[in-house]
This record gives sequence, C-alpha cells and structure tokens, in this order.
Amino acid sequence: MSWNYNRAHARISRSINEAPAITVERFREDYVVNLQRRNAMLGIADAAQPSIRDLQPGQAVLVDTVQIYVNVVNYHEMRLDQGRETPESHARALSFLHLHYAALDRASDGFGAQRVDFHGPRMHAVMLQAAGGDPVSRREVIEQALRFARRTIAISEAATRDIARASRPPVFRIGIDIGTCVAVDSGRADEREPLFIGGAANHAAKLAEGEESGIYVSDRVRALYGMGLKGSLAAERRSALDALELQLLSQGGFDAEGLAADIEDVRETIRGHRDATIGMDGFSFHFHRPPLRTIDYSALRPSNSIRMPLVSVFADLDGYTRYVDDATTSGNVHDPVRDLHVIRAELNAVLQEDFDGRKVRFIGDCIHGMIAVGDAAATDTSGSVERGVVCAGALRSSFEIVQELLPSSRRLGLAIGLDLGPTPVSRIGIRGDRSVRVASSQAALESELCQRLCTGRQTMIGERAYSEASYDTRALFDAARIATGLDYDSVLLGSTPAAAAAGEIAEPVADNRSHGAV
Repeated sequence: MSWNYNRAHARISRSINEAPAITVERFREDYVVNLQRRNAMLGIADAAQPSIRDLQPGQAVLVDTVQIYVNVVNYHEMRLDQGRETPESHARALSFLHLHYAALDRASDGFGAQRVDFHGPRMHAVMLQAAGGDPVSRREVIEQALRFARRTIAISEAATRDIARASRPPVFRIGIDIGTCVAVDSGRADEREPLFIGGAANHAAKLAEGEESGIYVSDRVRALYGMGLKGSLAAERRSALDALELQLLSQGGFDAEGLAADIEDVRETIRGHRDATIGMDGFSFHFHRPPLRTIDYSALRPSNSIRMPLVSVFADLDGYTRYVDDATTSGNVHDPVRDLHVIRAELNAVLQEDFDGRKVRFIGDCIHGMIAVGDAAATDTSGSVERGVVCAGALRSSFEIVQELLPSSRRLGLAIGLDLGPTPVSRIGIRGDRSVRVASSQAALESELCQRLCTGRQTMIGERAYSEASYDTRALFDAARIATGLDYDSVLLGSTPAAAAAGEIAEPVADNRSHGAV
C-alpha cells in the first residue's frame, strides 16, 4: 500500500472528529487537587512528588517548570571505529547508552526530578515549581535542578567507568531554562509519548547542543540571580557557568558524602540486574526482514537487537513552540494541543500504514521513523531510498491536508530530513515501562541534522542516501540536496512545485515499483 489523497483525507477527517476533548488544567490548582481526590477515593497514598508523565490523551496541564537537558557531547565518537560504523562500535555505543539510561533513571529517583524522555545521548528532565513561583522558590528549584544535573553526571561517570569500563569517559553538556510549559501525552497505555511543549523546553534543549562541555543557563535563570545577561541564545550557548557563577547558583551546597552513597547504591542496583550490566559482548544483532512495520519493540533487548541498513526519517513541526507560547499567553491552549494530536496521528499513519515503516518515537513535536525495502537476506538500499523519498513526499502531502481541514495549523511548517545507513535498533535502560526505544546511528544523526537545516517547506536528503538514489530522484533536489515543496505528487511527476514555478521540469520519474518505492 502507498499514499492516497482520498484515504488520507478521510483518515484525517476521522482523526479530527475523534480527537479527544481537550481539558486544560493548572498543575497545582487543578491537576494535583484532582489527583489527590482520586487517590483518596481509591485509598492510595499521595506521592511526595506528583507525576506529570501519565496524562490522558485529552489532558493538557499548564505547569511552571525548570527544564533540564543532559547531553553526552562525545557520544557519537563512541559510535565509530576509526571513523567507521561497525557492529562492534554500535555494540559499544549501545552498551554505554543502556547503562547511562539506567543510571540516570536511578539518579532521578526520589530527587524531585522527572525524566521526560531520552533521545540518543540526551536526557530531558523537568522539575516542577511551587504554585505562584515567587523568586525565592524559583531559585530553590533551580538550585535543586543544578544539584540533580551534577548528581546525574557523577553517577553516570562512575557507573560507566566502574561497571561498563568505558574506554572513552562521557563528556557532558547541560542546558537549563525556566518557564511555563504545557504537558501532554498522546501515546497509548503501553507506549507513552510524554511531551513538555513551550519556549523553556525548546530553549533548554538548544543550550544543551554543542561540542563544549559545561552547564549553560538561560538569561531567565541569570536574571533571577542578578547575573549579567548574555542577550541572545548564541551568546548563552557560548557561556558556560564559571566557578563563581556555579557557586552562586548552588547556595544549597553539594552533598558529596550523600552523592558517594548514591553512587554506590546505583552500582549495586545495576550490578543486580543482568540486563543492566550487560556489556558490549552481550549485545547480539540480527537482521529484520522488511517491512520494518513488523518490528515488535516489546521483544527487543540487548541480547535480541536489530542491526541493518535502513532509511532514517525525521519530520519536525516548524513554528510549533511559538504557536504554543502564543496560545499560552492568549489562554487558548486547546488548538495547538488538538492540532498536535491530529498531526502526530497522521504522520505516524503515513509512515506505518502507507509505507510499512516503523516509528521509533516522537521527540517533542518531531517524529523519528525508519523505512527499509528488501528480502530475507538483505536490504535493497537503493529501493529503500526511493521509498523513503516517496514517504517524505507523502508526509508533506498529508500535512497539507491537515492544514486544509484545521485552519489553526496553517501557521506551522514541516521540515523533513532523511538518510541511509546501518542502524542498530533495540530497547534499553531499566526494564519495563521505563525502557527506551533506540535507533542510534550515523544515518539517524544525519537525518536529524538534515531536518534541522530545513525550513518548514523543505526536505533534505543525506549524502549517503543521495548517492544511492536514482537519477530522477536526485533531480528533485538542488546542489545542497534540499527540495522545497516536495510533496507526493512532486515525487511521482519528477518535479517540485518550486522547480516547476522556475520552469525546471524534470523528466518523468522512472518506475521504481520493483524497489518498493510506490
């Protein structure tokens, strides 16, 4: 099956009609009060720190947060052997992530931090502010967040050094911002998709990006302490906290003795779980016969992981953070939350129902998926690229239908990136509902980078995928491997709307159906 306008239109119409009624609540005033009432009726003791992870599809919770991103900046070096990806280098990298995820989840237990998600080497966590958030209480939460960040680093370093015997010790970069965000979850009971949307989450993530280690805070955080402001995101990203600034933001001190006990506790806990102490030799890879839609994540674990050539696809909503921030200010959070439910559902349907691909996860307002064509013996790499490009066009066409039917979403764009390469796929970290899907490779890294380089109307193909594409497919992209307005019809006709407007009509696309393109 491939993409079809009428089927997509009907599917989106149904999704809009069936979208959950959105209930917007304030965290302390509404959500916590209702949670306490429910727990009292059920005879359940209230948790010291209410969770914000398990929301129902129709819930949207406005919550004052400290947003924390902990990023391992040298992770991608771990994935390579002399510049190449090999089964051994992938096993080594996944072994590190497996232990790193477990250690950081353990580090957050009982500390007031809530892990939102892991994405490759990056952890997203939040700490919740008190209602009203006066400057003193906000500083207390920031100080706690800083202690948490330093604690996770120390625990991860100790665990990977002493248990995994990592040859390359992890180097960390942390981004911290403060502000009101909207918490939502459009996943299912067995596949949670927690998300904090808003400027603070987006800003903290950008602060954590970069090659230099250190702790980077926003001007909003600096203003609370009377520190000099940097004036721009670019300046903030160049300005790690120095020793004096770190001391100012850590007025509550850093419990070295307690940290040592925590580290030993995590060591013993991880040693006690065979799956969490598994080393590089414990990762066993197999080839998964396409289509990837048949991957059962619940069956994956370190000793039963997939590794194969595939096309990685990232599709990100452009302008969504500003949309949410504006809606939060105006008091109309319903529209962006409803639109996200509909868009997420349709992007997932295109990937999995129309093109037999497999979603890895939603990362914020972005979907990460994978596609492969082949037989029981091997991936057809050129056929996979052709199918990936057609899927990228279909994602944009479906997104345009959403915009036809949901006028509120017309301020958004969709930036798409894709690339090809050998990719391991597994489920790692603490077992159970805290385990994490992962598809980590150079192809995943490059496809995400391609997406980030695009505007809301652009699609970019990675160098490896471009080299495997047919002449007709390469003709869809410019010299920078970017196509503007690349929708489903454009791929079939062999010309993007932008190229057609400029009079650059390509020759008809070759029939690639033998490669699974359409």
